[in-house]
Amino acid sequence: MSKLSIIIPCYFEELNINDTYFTIKKEVMDVRTDIDYEIILVDDGSTDNTIIEAKKVQIIDPRVRIVKFSRNFGEFRADVAGMEVATGDVVTVISCDLQDPPELILQMLESWEKGNKVNICVRNQRDEPWIKNFFANTYYKCVRKWVNKDYPNMGFDFFLIDKEIKDKLVAMQEKNSSIYLQLIWLGYNPILIEYRRKNREKGESNWSYRNRVNLFIDTFIVFSKEPIRFISKIGLFIGLIGIIFSLYTIGSYFYGGNLDSLLVIVSLLLVLFSVLMVMVGVVGEYVWRIMHETQKRPLYIIDEIIESSETGEKHENCK
Repeated sequence: MSKLSIIIPCYFEELNINDTYFTIKKEVMDVRTDIDYEIILVDDGSTDNTIIEAKKVQIIDPRVRIVKFSRNFGEFRADVAGMEVATGDVVTVISCDLQDPPELILQMLESWEKGNKVNICVRNQRDEPWIKNFFANTYYKCVRKWVNKDYPNMGFDFFLIDKEIKDKLVAMQEKNSSIYLQLIWLGYNPILIEYRRKNREKGESNWSYRNRVNLFIDTFIVFSKEPIRFISKIGLFIGLIGIIFSLYTIGSYFYGGNLDSLLVIVSLLLVLFSVLMVMVGVVGEYVWRIMHETQKRPLYIIDEIIESSETGEKHENCK
């Protein structure tokens, strides 16, 4: 019998854990009874009652396992932690807010049974505020243009993959990265299933605009060399302007024109210094990431893995 690991990252999701579990149970687990299951709830350092609600669900169903972080490490690392402890032949990752329909797990599972190792649910519409959609769509367009042309038009965070692919993602151990871009980078001809993403019904998303900016920076620094090339192009362009300006100044001098040399010098210095500062900033981003990788710190710290008393003991202070 095949085993499916359902990974659910949770951050301030006390209002959604119970509904998410019962929806998945009804629409997936009760439908495909020929499959063995485990549900892995990863508490990403929540300070509300997320862990309490997770334990309540575990009492109901011993197939529920809980991974508790020592603090908030972010969704990317929560996904990787869930994959690392998963024991299934196939793994799926789904958000805890029910914006993604759990019944699509069955379609992806059927695709996996046909031999497709990577199955992705991609959005074709989003029932969310226009400002959020605007920033999201702009980000995805930039990713497709400058990072990976195969990235889905409206992005994704709901997928099902074979154990082999899961192991490759866990083995990467990249600190400032995106599990979704890593998955597309691996290849394997992913099967795409389109759906309409619903708006969140309970609770508020903790995915702030600051998080979005950090994601944007990490995406282009980690996965693309375009920022360095862009800075080089700016340098060449400014250099060309400087040459033209110099020729104009020399020509004005020889033909008796009236030109304020002090103004010319100050303007050129301001432009050149601004370009240098931007260039140093971009190089600094790369240097910081190199330093971060060489520190060899773990991606996350698991405070404890809580197993049901029917399936195993509680293991504490796991790395």
